[in-house]
Amino acid sequence: MSLFDSADPRAAAGPVTFTVAELADRIKQVLSDAFGDELWVEGEIRNLSRARSGHMYFDLVEPDPDNGAGKQPEASVSVALFRFNRERVEETLRRHGGMAMEDGMKIRILGKLDFWPPGGRLQLYMSGIDPNFTLGELEAERLRLLEKLRDEGLLAMNQGVPFPVAPLRIGLVTSNGSAAHHDFCDELVNSGLAWEVLLADTPVQGADAPPLIAAAIAAVGRAGVDVIAVVRGGGARTDLVAFDSEAVARAVANAPVPVVSGVGHEIDRTIIDEVAHEAQKTPTAAAVFIVGVARAHLQATEAAWDGIAEWAQRLVEDANRRLLAVSQTTARTAEGHLHRASSRLEGRAGRVRDLAETRTRGETRKVDDCAGTMRHRATAAIVDGRRTLEMKMSGVMAQALRIPRAATKELVNLEGRARLLDPRAILARGWSITRHGDKVVRNSSAVAAGDELVTTLAEGELHSTVSEEQ
Repeated sequence: MSLFDSADPRAAAGPVTFTVAELADRIKQVLSDAFGDELWVEGEIRNLSRARSGHMYFDLVEPDPDNGAGKQPEASVSVALFRFNRERVEETLRRHGGMAMEDGMKIRILGKLDFWPPGGRLQLYMSGIDPNFTLGELEAERLRLLEKLRDEGLLAMNQGVPFPVAPLRIGLVTSNGSAAHHDFCDELVNSGLAWEVLLADTPVQGADAPPLIAAAIAAVGRAGVDVIAVVRGGGARTDLVAFDSEAVARAVANAPVPVVSGVGHEIDRTIIDEVAHEAQKTPTAAAVFIVGVARAHLQATEAAWDGIAEWAQRLVEDANRRLLAVSQTTARTAEGHLHRASSRLEGRAGRVRDLAETRTRGETRKVDDCAGTMRHRATAAIVDGRRTLEMKMSGVMAQALRIPRAATKELVNLEGRARLLDPRAILARGWSITRHGDKVVRNSSAVAAGDELVTTLAEGELHSTVSEEQ
């Protein structure tokens, strides 16, 4: 007999005909007979939603290993968690590490499988949850991923990247405005050092968080930062599953610069802590670690400068001492050389003086002889010159006397000629001069009838007018 076999007489005549309501009742009855009041079902949460009424709805799926996460599942059943059961389930999760249900979470739940006639679908009405199953699944997945990363050599890859001595340019991967963001940045500000923080704002919780966190790590790694800090505040164990993901682990392992993790509380440890160059317990601790590295470099630099200054001071002092010793030795040596040179110079100066005196006496005699000769010759030359001068002076004086007599005679001759040429003398002999205006009249054609003429005589002038021209 099948589940739908019936003793109804109508069945003898062929397939049974049900109304929709009858079919729904029969399905409900069959499900109750087959599965009892409650059963345990395990699967993965998808499409989780919370209604304003306080109820919660989601699909519990069996992922298809061939399709991968987020793809068409192998099987799926709708689950309803009503408010009166939800409060009890959430309390159970809080007592086990503060977990909360979210998409992607693997759970084992208790519930009643039933058929909902108005919607015409099979539904599981959830009433309880096994938190140890979820925790065990998370731990098992974590251990599996750790083993895989270890086999590929990725656990120690980022730890092999040299940590910068002064990591002042930080790529910060976290949720902007979160408590972790503020705690990390406050610690940097309080250090008093000059930081440059490149923030990659990304969700740090939920099914979409792992690929976004991985992309943010890769982005800041390409931006040329000194170190990458991945931080998130504490929460339930399931709130941190994004940091147990393979995508985030591979992004950290392949980062070109060291990664410092600060995820959760002091008791939390995720996959990212295993892969990162440095794992700190909290966001504040991550900032404190980076500040400590930068401050240690600053202190080492200051100590190095102090050492250099001290070493330079010692070198200067040693050089001064050596210079003083050399200068003293040089002074003594120079004094000895000067004394010996002075002695030699005095000896040579004496010889030079003697030689100079000898030569001077000889030259003096020569000069005296030459001077005597020159005086004799000069005296003779002066006597000859004086005699010649006297002769020339006599000739000059005779010539000087002859020149005035000749000049006087010539002057008398010139004076006689001048008197002969004087117009007044000519006028005195009866001649006259006639002028027309300012011009002397030499020809009758130079005047015309009516012109006024002036005639100059030896004594006075005559004024006339031309009456006729001939």
